[in-house]
Amino acid sequence: MLELNILAVQNADVLRALATPAGRRTIPSVSALAALIGRDHSNLSKTLKGMEGAGLLHAEPIANGLTPDGLLQLEAINRAETAEGGEGLPDGLLALRHDQILPDPDNARQDWTSDEAKDELDALRADIVKNGLLQNLVVRPMAEDDLQDATITVVTPAGELTLPRYRLVAGERRWRAIGEAINDGDWEAEEPILTRLLDRDAKETRFAAIAENLLRRKLNPIEKAKGFEQLAELGFENKLIAERLGYTPEHVQQHRRFLKLDEADQQRMTLPRDDPKHLSVRDARQKLTAKDNAPKPIDLTPAEWLAAVETIFAAYEMTEYGNLWNEIVVAPDASASPEGARLQALDVLDFSGIKQFGSRLGRFVVKRGYGAPLGVDWCNPPLPAGLHASESRIAALREAQAKVFGAEAPKWDDEAPVLGTPWLADPGELTAEGSALVEAARVASEQRAKEDQDRAAANAARDAVWAEARQRHLRLLAAAQERPEAGQPDEVVSIASDLDRPLPWQALPSGIIAAANGKTVKDRLNHYAAPSEQELAINQMIVVAANAAGGVLTPTPAQADAPSEEEFVEAITAVAADRRPDLTEEQAAELAAQILASFLDDNGVEFGEDGFDWTHEGAVILTDEHLAAAGDTPTGDDGTDDAGADQDEAA
Repeated sequence: MLELNILAVQNADVLRALATPAGRRTIPSVSALAALIGRDHSNLSKTLKGMEGAGLLHAEPIANGLTPDGLLQLEAINRAETAEGGEGLPDGLLALRHDQILPDPDNARQDWTSDEAKDELDALRADIVKNGLLQNLVVRPMAEDDLQDATITVVTPAGELTLPRYRLVAGERRWRAIGEAINDGDWEAEEPILTRLLDRDAKETRFAAIAENLLRRKLNPIEKAKGFEQLAELGFENKLIAERLGYTPEHVQQHRRFLKLDEADQQRMTLPRDDPKHLSVRDARQKLTAKDNAPKPIDLTPAEWLAAVETIFAAYEMTEYGNLWNEIVVAPDASASPEGARLQALDVLDFSGIKQFGSRLGRFVVKRGYGAPLGVDWCNPPLPAGLHASESRIAALREAQAKVFGAEAPKWDDEAPVLGTPWLADPGELTAEGSALVEAARVASEQRAKEDQDRAAANAARDAVWAEARQRHLRLLAAAQERPEAGQPDEVVSIASDLDRPLPWQALPSGIIAAANGKTVKDRLNHYAAPSEQELAINQMIVVAANAAGGVLTPTPAQADAPSEEEFVEAITAVAADRRPDLTEEQAAELAAQILASFLDDNGVEFGEDGFDWTHEGAVILTDEHLAAAGDTPTGDDGTDDAGADQDEAA
């Protein structure tokens, strides 16, 4: 058995105060420890030195706590006080080693190996290592049928020590997370774990009281759920609660799940059934199912959470025409920061490269990601409730900064918001690339301004020339109205040249009047149809009159090439050979000559006369008509006229 150290017994309050990392974090100095346990500061400093020399405390005990011997002494003191009716730790707490605690095999949760369970456990392990165990485990003494595991023997520097073991009632995830930390070397196996001990007699007394309340009163579903939850907190499983109260385990579990509803929905379940706002059990189940299927909130670090809050705030309040989707200028390395990279990976924020144009030219910006979740509950912790409301947005930002920084929150000048995320608060100077873009834009802007100025000057000069030409034209027209003869030809030529439409003009078959330099004097009246004979005649009259007034000859439009009788006969020959594969080349040529001669004779015309089609298409039509009349047109397998199909294709 371990012999109690008199120094440890005399200073049990010191051992208890320094036993856990969470406890030590609340004690910044020896003075604070003295105030906590009611000791004199100078005497306590000497006591700590003595306990350190006795091997009970590590060096710098305020930071490093108890040695393994110190922990064993504290455990022995606790057991001795419990056995002798002492008070023990406050609120019935025990300081137990991890291996003194055994999980309950009847725990409803059995999934500890799935990827999701492992991820949750790893996150909890990291939190406990960083912040300590913030919520105590709950244990009970070993049951009478469970005594084979009632003790454990551990090896200490002072020898072997037999310690009692306890069965876990609540907190198996935390217990397993501490076990993972021990395996990783982040938590000492001897490090005490504060636990709350449930006394069996007290448990049974409490069970009887709650059970009587559950069975004798007509309770609404929420009241019943809270009763079941109280029994579960005492360490009773759903199955045992159901057996002892006459329910099914499913009934107990279902009612306990109702406590996961929002407070408003729980309140609705307490209303009378005839109340329009009453929430039925069936509807409550559906809400819980939808809640279970909803995406789980994303855990954010304080820096990530604040960056998300301040980006939304800046988009609304620190940009022109505030809008949730507005871009905010940030520092060049914003996307590489830990919080920026994580939020971009989650599609909460979207960082752009350097802006190539616009009012933020040369800058780096961030805006809301296109896949960003809506509302404020998509993350853990939730975003401030008033962040999206203009009247409460300032207060929401202050609240968020106080939550993250505490007393170190940014100080606002004249109530003007100051952001706490570094890459939002100070975008910094332009990078070399950004400065080059801005300079290039300035040069391009000046160049465009000069080009616009030159263009305006050229247009003004051209307008002046045209205005002068117009005045000369008006004088010429006035002179022409006073005498029947035309003005001087050189005057007409000069006006046409001033208008950049030099004589002679020419009327084209397309309906356009063109000047000598190829520029259009008059466009077609109708762009979607061939010019009419009337339009062509008017155009020709305009051209002749203008050219005559200028004393120049009117050019004769180029005539289309005259049709070739030889080429027309060759086309008929080719079609005939195609339609009549049985013909030789000589026979096809003879047939072509006969077809043309017959056509000319029947119509009383000469080859090339106007009104007839002497093109290749005309040869196809003429040949097919002749063969069809003679009954020589071959047909396809389906009885259709192959020649007709070819004719359509030719057309």
